Amino acid sequence: MSVVIARYSKKGQNFEIYVKLEKALEFREGKIKNIDEVLEIKEVFKDAKKGERVSSNTLKQVFGTDNIEEIAKIILKEGEIQITTEYKRKLIEEKERQIIDYIRRVSVDPRINAPFTYQRLEEMLKSIKYNIDPFKPAEIQADEIIKELKKKYPIKIEFKKYIVKIPLESVGILGILKRKYKIIEERYDDSWYGTFEVPVGISGEFLSDVSKLSKGSAEIKELK
Repeated sequence: MSVVIARYSKKGQNFEIYVKLEKALEFREGKIKNIDEVLEIKEVFKDAKKGERVSSNTLKQVFGTDNIEEIAKIILKEGEIQITTEYKRKLIEEKERQIIDYIRRVSVDPRINAPFTYQRLEEMLKSIKYNIDPFKPAEIQADEIIKELKKKYPIKIEFKKYIVKIPLESVGILGILKRKYKIIEERYDDSWYGTFEVPVGISGEFLSDVSKLSKGSAEIKELK
C-alpha cells in the first residue's frame, strides 16, 4: 500500500502526516472511521521528508489539542493528500464511472422514457465541462451534475419519500445515510425521525441500506 504525505496549513504554519493512500481516500469519503488504519506514523511534522516534528505546544496553540489522532482527522478532511498526476487521473476516471452509473440508475430520457446509455451520459457530462473531484462522494457530485444537465438536456428523475424512525442507540448510522441520501427534515424525540427523498431508481438500495445498517431496528414508512 502506498504511503504519501497529507498536508495542511493553518495560522501560517505547515503540518504534515504520513498516511496510507488508499485508506486516506476511504477516510475522506466516510468509508472508514478508524484513523489508526490511515496513519503510517503517529507524528505531526512541519517537514515530513526532513523528519522535523511539530512541538506539542505548537499543536495546542493551533489546534487546541496535541492529540495526534484528532489533528490527523482535521488534516485529512481539510488539507490535501499528495498523489501523482497519473494516480489522480486514475481516480478521476473511476469517479466519473461511479457518477455516470449513479445517474443511469436514477434518471430516464423523457423523450423515449428509457434509461440513458453510458455513452450518451458520458457525452453529456463532457459537454457541461464539470470538474470532477476525485475525493468527493459520487452521489453528491451526481446531484450537482444533474442540475447542470437539466439546463441543456431533457432529463427526468422521479422520487419517493420515506419517513424513517431510528432508535437513539443506533443514530451512529446517520453519518453514512446522510452522505448517500438526501434528508428533507429531521428531529429527535424518543427516537430519531427523518424524512428522506430518494430517486425511484435507488429506492430498493435505500431500504436495504437502512435495514442492514440499523440491523433491522429502523422503521420505514413510504409517503404517498
